[in-house]
Amino acid sequence: MAFSLRLSRSSDESSSLDVQLRACCLKAESLGFSAEEIADAVANAYVDDGVSGGSALESRKGMVRIMADRPACVIAWKLDRFARSVSEFDKLMAWADSNDIRLITSDGLLDSADTSGTGRLVAQIIAAVAAWELGMITERSEAAHEERRTQGRWISGKAPWPYRMERRDGKAYLAEDPEAFALCRKQIGKLLAGGKGGSLAATAEPLPIGRQQWRKLLRGVVLRGWREYKGELVTEADGVTPVQYGPEVIDAATAKRLKDRLKELEAGERAERRDAPPLAGHVRCSHGCAMNGGLSSRKRLLYKCENGHGSIMADRVEPLVRGEFADRFGHEPLFVVTYSGGVDHSGELADLAAKRERITRAVGMVDGPALETLTGQLTDLEATYARLTAEHDPEVTETWTATDQTVMDALAELDEGSVEERALLAGKGLKVTVYPTKEAPDSGRVALTWDVPGSVRSEQLVSTLETAA
Repeated sequence: MAFSLRLSRSSDESSSLDVQLRACCLKAESLGFSAEEIADAVANAYVDDGVSGGSALESRKGMVRIMADRPACVIAWKLDRFARSVSEFDKLMAWADSNDIRLITSDGLLDSADTSGTGRLVAQIIAAVAAWELGMITERSEAAHEERRTQGRWISGKAPWPYRMERRDGKAYLAEDPEAFALCRKQIGKLLAGGKGGSLAATAEPLPIGRQQWRKLLRGVVLRGWREYKGELVTEADGVTPVQYGPEVIDAATAKRLKDRLKELEAGERAERRDAPPLAGHVRCSHGCAMNGGLSSRKRLLYKCENGHGSIMADRVEPLVRGEFADRFGHEPLFVVTYSGGVDHSGELADLAAKRERITRAVGMVDGPALETLTGQLTDLEATYARLTAEHDPEVTETWTATDQTVMDALAELDEGSVEERALLAGKGLKVTVYPTKEAPDSGRVALTWDVPGSVRSEQLVSTLETAA
């Protein structure tokens, strides 16, 4: 003898697992089962917790175990605990008949041992009523969820990162989690900056969510404080304006830049390896092959020819490069950069274009006053779009002014291998050639050349100095 228990929601106290178990025990006792048999059934109950009665029998772990173990008698609280679908109930009855298994409900409305036509007819009617009731529950729940969605309320479940749930007047809403918002914006900034540590994988590492969740978050609308339902943006009654579920994590302009950055990554852009030496990309062997960064057996940085022509330790190359850079360019003046212009409305224009598309779709589905409202919105939108397009001028003018400091003064404040130092070396067109030991000229294995375009001008360097000051 076994007990079959099922519960759709853990918050439903009227049909809790404890309520069901007590009823099953009383029924088993009335059928003449011993206290030992009942205790064994309680200890080994077949439970489907958080499972809808409309689901297939094969998708319910507890029911799958029952059908595998084939206990002689299975007791459930009520018929709808077995199934809320006529087809699934028929399937269960056929299985029980073919395996000579007795199905019983504690309320006495089902006992498959009753082979009379009346007993089976009553069971079928009850199953049909259970299926109808499930449809009504589903319909009411969907209507309630729809109402909450249009109000911008959070319906159920854990709030999506980086938000937290906040209750106001007994209702749940999404609110800002300051620490999570700050971390999210910081990692998005790194992703937009690209370069070392600017990949999806690298920016996901410090987050409390996985890489796939991070990718989904960046691609979706959650960071705008919006929500999608069944693949469609949730909008207000006008079918156009997005419902604001919570505060924005990023604005329209950042969202546009983020989408462009994700397209770059999808097109094949890759961030540098995190164990790459500072001069990765500048070093080639004498045969013209790239020398990629790596680690020696002692975990020391080195440069290794991709075609096996040899390798060289990083600490044999980098001091030479830094020394020659200081000798050649250390006396040059340090420049300060200022920017003018640069009005970027690309994010707002993208939002307006999406809104225009939603209005255009809605226009074909309404008539009367609603059509006039949408037409007015479209007119206002077009005017705003035209104004922003006229103002849109993302070009930025850079003005460089020499300071009393020299590059050498600035270089002394930078960490070896930092992004700023790498930018300086790249700006001078550094090229490093490494010869295999047996082919090295008298001057040594390392030869440096510089493609000098002019004075050193590094925005990153200026920013670093200003931060230090």
